[in-house]
Amino acid sequence: MKIFENISLKRFNTFGLNYNCKTFIEIEYPEEIYSINKKFNLSESKFIIIGEGSNILLTKDFDGFVLHPVFNQIIQTKEDDDYVYFEVEAGVNWDQFVKFSINKNLGGIENLISIPGLVGAAPIQNIGAYGQEIKDVIDSVNFFDFNDHTFKSYSNQNCKFEYRNSIFKQGLKNKILITSIELKLQKNPKPNLNYSDVRIEIKKIGISNPTIQQVSEIISKIREVKLPSPNKIGNAGSFFKNPIVDTKKFEKIRENFNEIPFFKLNSDYVKIPAAWLIDKIGYKGKIKGNVGTYHKQPLVIVNLGNATGEEILNFANEIKEKVLFEFNIELETEVNII
Repeated sequence: MKIFENISLKRFNTFGLNYNCKTFIEIEYPEEIYSINKKFNLSESKFIIIGEGSNILLTKDFDGFVLHPVFNQIIQTKEDDDYVYFEVEAGVNWDQFVKFSINKNLGGIENLISIPGLVGAAPIQNIGAYGQEIKDVIDSVNFFDFNDHTFKSYSNQNCKFEYRNSIFKQGLKNKILITSIELKLQKNPKPNLNYSDVRIEIKKIGISNPTIQQVSEIISKIREVKLPSPNKIGNAGSFFKNPIVDTKKFEKIRENFNEIPFFKLNSDYVKIPAAWLIDKIGYKGKIKGNVGTYHKQPLVIVNLGNATGEEILNFANEIKEKVLFEFNIELETEVNII
């Protein structure tokens, strides 16, 4: 392990905000977590876990411990007729692992290409994109429990995965550190073409039976056009979740906004694109001081160079208030506010 005192977290958050932390601990091996917990009594202390910081908004200096896992092994554990199984440690870059699986022609996560962050963060909010979610390939999640000082493993069912949610974001929040995930990838992959944007691009190219490699390249290009790179402009991707409302409420909204796009989840609930709601209130490409929404994707709030975390949070709250007033829908943040 490596321990640093009073260091800047600017390079550990994709908004590029220059806040400090009291103690920063780089964890090189999973086994070190036990001794770290024993030494610093983390179950009784203030701490956060930061990987690449692609899903957080810092609003002030952090007067506590920041844990930064860097252990990054990928281990094939078994294989059967249909799947190849891997244990992937928390410090592995997610996008690199997606590319690793595509290069081996193993399917199940190719639509999740170009999502920033580390593997350890992926199950927390059940990352998903273009018709795939990580819950669909996870067998189990391994973690350290700071309360009883033990390493544990939860099966997929015990993780309580939902849309952008899991037990790690709810009941176990700030109580555990994910050390690895165990997942299975398809040996005979079938490309997931549920999203119209993907199908349109495939038709343009003239491919009748696309491979997972071709689908991943298309999705990567779509994301590149729609979403700004944190290396060029500070952001944390989608700031808000797409709201899910009951059909009764949806029909009431559609009385005034007949053109509203939606995705029917079942007979009782509908998912509405948050980007459309934000665009409709006039906030696509809106700039206020050092903060704004991205001109191509209003779901993304950007740091225009010198914003503070408080400025970004105030801007996000302004969007929430206006969406609530106009549509009676309360947006939930996908980004963790610290």
